[in-house]
Amino acid sequence: MTRIIAGELRGRALKVPDAGTRPTAERVREAVFSSLTSLDAIAEVSVLDLFAGSGALGIESISRGANHCVFVEDNKNAVAVINKNIEDLKVNAHVVDAKVETLFSAKPAEKLKMPAQLIFLDPPYEMPLVQISKVITQGLANSWFSDDAILVVETSKRSGDFVWPDGFESIRDKSYGDTCVWYGQVCKK
Repeated sequence: MTRIIAGELRGRALKVPDAGTRPTAERVREAVFSSLTSLDAIAEVSVLDLFAGSGALGIESISRGANHCVFVEDNKNAVAVINKNIEDLKVNAHVVDAKVETLFSAKPAEKLKMPAQLIFLDPPYEMPLVQISKVITQGLANSWFSDDAILVVETSKRSGDFVWPDGFESIRDKSYGDTCVWYGQVCKK
């Protein structure tokens, strides 16, 4: 069972999809949020949780003080689970049932309250790193990310080293077993 680690919703259970997603391990989530807290990157921000799965990263952000989250997921079962989680926990969020690549081909709708200051990308481990970079570049080009946004990308160690595309700088990276977490920020103009 997945639970919220800290904040206002600490200890509350989250439903997870039966199949088709890979939830972020609790110890990895805990480490990610420890890093984000040290960067002062959570309080009062808009969050974008891409390839959202159960929505655990976005909901954890709201529990810790984020204002709002937009979850993007194209797995129908996962979308239903995220909707149930945000309904049960009464969090300020929108769920978008779409492929991230398709969504980022246009500017965000006003109701989504973008651009986001904190973005999670937890794509399937099979997704090539170059495709992740293209998604990030497209998100920035179409105003989904704020000028000082922090991005957190989760990949498999087997995928190799993630290289941030132009317009982004690396903040840090950490490994946890087979999971690598890459922290980056939009370059200051």
